Amino acid sequence: MSNPYPNLLRPLDLGFTTLKNRVLMGSMHTGLEDGRQHFPAMAAFFAERARGGVGLIVTGGFAPNIEGWAKPFAGTLNTSGGARRHKLVTDAVHAEGGKIALQILHTRRYGYSPLCVAPSRIQSPISPFTPRELTA
Repeated sequence: MSNPYPNLLRPLDLGFTTLKNRVLMGSMHTGLEDGRQHFPAMAAFFAERARGGVGLIVTGGFAPNIEGWAKPFAGTLNTSGGARRHKLVTDAVHAEGGKIALQILHTRRYGYSPLCVAPSRIQSPISPFTPRELTA
């Protein structure tokens, strides 16, 4: 029987880095993104996937600012302290031979927060909040 995916477990040279294989774990929200205390658990969770053979992991979404929150106190990456916490996760994945990419998620009018911003003041059908319109 022939292998229908002969390249799946072969390394992939991206030019700036090489993945150990072409197995990708897509972004999913685990709930570990929300709250500073969850970073050690997130590091262990993603490191286990890298240890199991995933070549590239994409994290759950992190907002670049509070206006982009999915909900109040959702995960953000907007301070040097936040960067240090994320480094714990990155280092754990790298220690297992994997690579990791952070999903930047700005929810715009879909955010469940009175602080949300969007290109217009059009309210999302799934959020009770009308976004603040961005201006030039």
